[in-house]
Order: sequence, then structure tokens, then C-alpha cells
Amino acid sequence: MAISEQSPVLGVMISEIRPKSMSGAQGESKTPSALPEDSFCRLLSQLGPSLGLLVYFFCATSVPYSANRMLNGYQMRDGVWHAGSFPLPDLVYDRALPKSSDHYALTIEALNELKRLKPYMLLNGSLPGKLYVYSVLSGNAKLAPHVPRSVGYSGAHSLELAASQYEEGIFMKPSAGAQGRGAFRLIRAGDGWQIDGRDRRNRPLSHAFSSWRSVGSWIFRFTAGAPYVIQPYLKLVDENGCPFDVRALVQKDRFGRWSFTGAAMRTGESGSVTSNLHGGGTAASAANALAERFGEDAAARMLQLIRRISVCAAEVLEQHFGRFAELGIDFGIEQDGRIWLLEANSRPGRQSFEDDEQTYEAAVMRPLQYALHLAARQKPIFHSNRNQGRYIQEVHP
Repeated sequence: MAISEQSPVLGVMISEIRPKSMSGAQGESKTPSALPEDSFCRLLSQLGPSLGLLVYFFCATSVPYSANRMLNGYQMRDGVWHAGSFPLPDLVYDRALPKSSDHYALTIEALNELKRLKPYMLLNGSLPGKLYVYSVLSGNAKLAPHVPRSVGYSGAHSLELAASQYEEGIFMKPSAGAQGRGAFRLIRAGDGWQIDGRDRRNRPLSHAFSSWRSVGSWIFRFTAGAPYVIQPYLKLVDENGCPFDVRALVQKDRFGRWSFTGAAMRTGESGSVTSNLHGGGTAASAANALAERFGEDAAARMLQLIRRISVCAAEVLEQHFGRFAELGIDFGIEQDGRIWLLEANSRPGRQSFEDDEQTYEAAVMRPLQYALHLAARQKPIFHSNRNQGRYIQEVHP
């Protein structure tokens, strides 16, 4: 479909581009050799024009320098990224992944400034911290049986209370964490305690403690005042001791309805406590992997339940936090087949589906189709700050 002056304009806000990925002669505009989430952005660029959408990419730092209702950004032509100036967007797809509270504040300022320059429709909002999300999910009768009990870490007392309640151990993760960073497991080990997990740089960590006091001191220092969630430790591992989970992707379709796009199983390294791809995990078809472990009939029932829970969770979260174009829902499965809803992510990555060409293309096409749906209907936007907390989640590939 040809792009015209009447074509809807979709601006995709991406993370800041690293200087080392920029090229260009002195005095010329620098152009990136790759964008953040480069393969995803390339496919968005290829598919957008087929729907009659003008698609370009911009960073939050370029918004203050917009002039004459034009915004500096990037567009792919002939397989190469080119810098240019583009009309202010009619729709914004926020794929920026803040690394700190300062970066997050910058993206919010950019979105507010864009709104001042020209009203737009935001495809996807943000989820607040994990504890708030768990509270909302567990408040739904259909979802509550699948949500692990979750409490906030508030120091020694909360830690001691949780440890006394859960004999198998406890699992702690940052309320605003992503990709398994900063998550760890605490279990009894003989007469002492053992902590295994990942540090804030996603490097493996392992510590043994002979006293409960030393455990509490280490956790206090490690969390460093950041909000943390405490949950019971669930044995979500396969027969080889490798952790695994199922990433389900639900997205709005071209009619604006929630649809189940696909599911992939992510398997971590033996001895690890997370299965995130950034932590060394691998991905495979959920249907095939579950059938191998639980049998075809049981796998089919599990995937059907995962599908129902995912769509229900998306509807519940949207009712509380405003519009979303897509959500990644992570599930854990115990050895007896019990399914747990582990996390919901408002900026899901696509890496888990890269080996499934059909699912991967659908995962990229659907946000474009939903953007076109919104442009046609001109629905009022849901404000991104409604019922949202300070701590915003990042993407989970």
C-alpha cells in the first residue's frame, strides 16, 4: 500500500543509541548501523508500509529539538538506516527501555512534550512495580489460584517471617527488575543457608552462610534500598535441574481484541535460578517442549489453560492500568503440572520466537495492525500515569 500525506504516522520511541554504533563523515549526520532491537525494528519498517503506515524511529533525547512540527529520527531504506526529519506522530509505540529512574523520567518528559506539540495516541502504557501487579492479578478470582503469594521486603522482620512460612525457601526479585537481574533464591543448606541468583549485571552469584544474621545483613546490603518482592521458592526445574518457564505473548489484533500470538519455553542453565535469555537461557516451541516433558495430551491442556490465563490477565491489567497493545506473560510449571503466573511485562521482546518465522512475523505485525485500528477509530487515549507507581518494569526478552 502506498504511503501518502494522509497515511497515519507511527513513531516508535526506542532506547538511546550507543555512540559506537553511529557512523558518518565529520560534519555529516551520524547514522546508526543498528538500532536497539534491530531485527524487530527492521521488520516493523518492512511491514508498516504494506498497511499504509509511515513508520519511523526516534529517541527521547531528540524530542526537545523538534521544530516546524518535524522530529529527528531514523528510517530504513534499502536495508540501511538513514537519519532524517519526520512529521510528528499520530501514534506512538513506546519501546524505550529505561536503565535508571533518570532515563525513565526522560522518556516521560519526551512523551509529555510530544503531546504538547501534537496530541497522539499511545499504543502501550507501562506496568507499575511487580508487587502492585501481583496484587491486582490476585484480586481476580480466575487468576488468584495461579499467582504466587507475594509480599514486599521491608527488612529483617519481613524476611524472617517469609522464611518461617516457606520450608522450601524463598525467592526475591526487584520490583522494577528485568531479565533476571538482581533475583535470587534463599534455601536451607545443612546447618546454614545458601543464596544463588544473579547480580545487577546479570552475573551468577552464590553465597553460603552459617548464620541467619549474616543472611539478613547480606540481603540488606544487596537490595540497597530498592523495592523487592518476596515469594515462596517454587521448584520450576526439569529433570536435569535446569530452570524453565513459558513466555506467552498476547496482543491486540486488527479489531482491537486481545489475541494469543504464541508461546515459547525458555530453559536456563543447570544450577541457575532464572531462565531469561539474557542470562544464558535458550528458547524452543512451548508445544513441543511441553509434550516432551508431560506428554501430548497434558501439554495441550496446559497450553489451553495458559492461553485462557494470559488473555484474562491482559484484560484485568488493562482495566486497572490503561491501554496496552501487548503483554508478555511468564508462567512457571511445577513437576506435577501446576501452573503459576510469574510475571507480566508491558514491553515484551521477541527473541523467544525468532526460530518460529510465522509466530515472529505475527508478533511484529499485530502492533502495526492495532495502530491502524486506533488511527481509524480515533479513540481517546488512556493516560499512561493512571494508577501507576514509581517503579516501571523493563522489557523481558
